[in-house]
Amino acid sequence: MTFKAFLRVSRPPTLAATVVPMLVGGALAWRTLHFLDWWAWLDIICIGFLMQIGANMLNEYFDYVKGLDTHESLGIGGIIVSGEVKPRTVWRWAVGLYVLALILGLLLVIFRDPWLLLMGILAIVAGFLYAGGPFPISATPFGEFFVFMIMGPLEITATELAAGGGITPMAWIASIPVGFLVAGILLGNNLRDRVKDGEHGRRTIPVVLGHHRGFAIITGVVAAAYAAVLVAVLTRHLPWPALLVFVSLPLAFSTLKLLSREEGLKRAVPLMGRLHVVTGILLAIGLVL
Repeated sequence: MTFKAFLRVSRPPTLAATVVPMLVGGALAWRTLHFLDWWAWLDIICIGFLMQIGANMLNEYFDYVKGLDTHESLGIGGIIVSGEVKPRTVWRWAVGLYVLALILGLLLVIFRDPWLLLMGILAIVAGFLYAGGPFPISATPFGEFFVFMIMGPLEITATELAAGGGITPMAWIASIPVGFLVAGILLGNNLRDRVKDGEHGRRTIPVVLGHHRGFAIITGVVAAAYAAVLVAVLTRHLPWPALLVFVSLPLAFSTLKLLSREEGLKRAVPLMGRLHVVTGILLAIGLVL
């Protein structure tokens, strides 16, 4: 596989969102545990990137095998449908990246906390269950909830545990807005692919509820992310500087406005990904202040 092909199949817009839980988890370790192991933090960031790229490759592989991806498909690497790389090669690369992530994870298990092994196994199994198997979760209405849990609570608490040596209640609270926005990325993707997914028997939320209700849900998810921060600050579960996330509110409005149009919907993943990254960085900064 060439570097160009690797870059395409890694789907860079999704990788930017991967770092958000790690940034928030590191900020939480610094604020609540008053300690940040930089090497452990960098290690788990690398693990996050490896696993996300591996998951993207698995998604590309299984979607091709099941006939979901064509030359007209949006948001894919396209290296299999173009004949540039064989499906088996993509599969092997995905497995190899997961193995490398597992090796890096074992270092954290040995030097930080044994519970990280269970968390890592859960994340790996989640990647396979999401894209593959006879009943892939990505083809059901539960895909967004699945992504919410993995890239929200699981990744943030795992990062805090690895980098700070413990898990605090604030980590669970902070993971809620992060989880909502990453679920919004998947919702945008599924809203864009609603017609194609329906033709192939996939039962995502937009397929089940239709375009207008699907858009209403993605609007609600974005609103819920900001509401979660506001409620957490008012109830003193998050520090008041966390309100810094509201700086990105104009971006949220403009993103939803773009998604309401057909041309904007074609860029659903990078648009929602940008909102997720900007808001996540603001939350991390607010937690450190």
